[in-house]
Amino acid sequence: MVTSFPSWLGQVDPGTVFGPAFAAELGNRILFGLVVNGNGTQFSVSQLSFSAFSSDPFDALGFTFAAGSYTYGADYVGIQAGDDLQVFTSDDVFVTAGPNTQLVDALIGRGSGNALWPCGPGDPHPCTTDAERQIALNDMANYNDGQQYLFQGTYRISDGATVLAETTGTAVINSVPEPATSLLLAAGLLALAWKRRRS
Repeated sequence: MVTSFPSWLGQVDPGTVFGPAFAAELGNRILFGLVVNGNGTQFSVSQLSFSAFSSDPFDALGFTFAAGSYTYGADYVGIQAGDDLQVFTSDDVFVTAGPNTQLVDALIGRGSGNALWPCGPGDPHPCTTDAERQIALNDMANYNDGQQYLFQGTYRISDGATVLAETTGTAVINSVPEPATSLLLAAGLLALAWKRRRS
């Protein structure tokens, strides 16, 4: 869950609960990190696409980034091999700016992902006090009626219609049943299921 207020591991006021180092945290998001080695074939970040889905009934975490969506920067760093033509060595050149069509030999990315977003736009919870925020977090932790579901992300590097590389990662999400808040969840589940924040 990601939040517009300080939280960590489903707890509001994380500075008090987990210590001052966590005071400014805004929740947790599942990201699918990315490392690509072209093994002699150059490519660009513009050829990268991503699709995600979750197996809950609403596919609440599903979304896509089409080819051309990604750019070079601090989040996605291209690597051009140096004189030794080997990547991940000391003479590599890092690409962190410029056109997303620049050819590289490798790519390292923080990853794309998603999270449920309690107290986001349209959430029926008031979420103005820490107590109300904690109720919203507890309800969202019980999303999918306490049933386990999968969140899957797939990256592709394509040259037109030809897929050059593809990889898929899967995260298993275990909902946390909250018997005291299950009735509240039933009232707000449909509205909350569509609230999410992706990256």
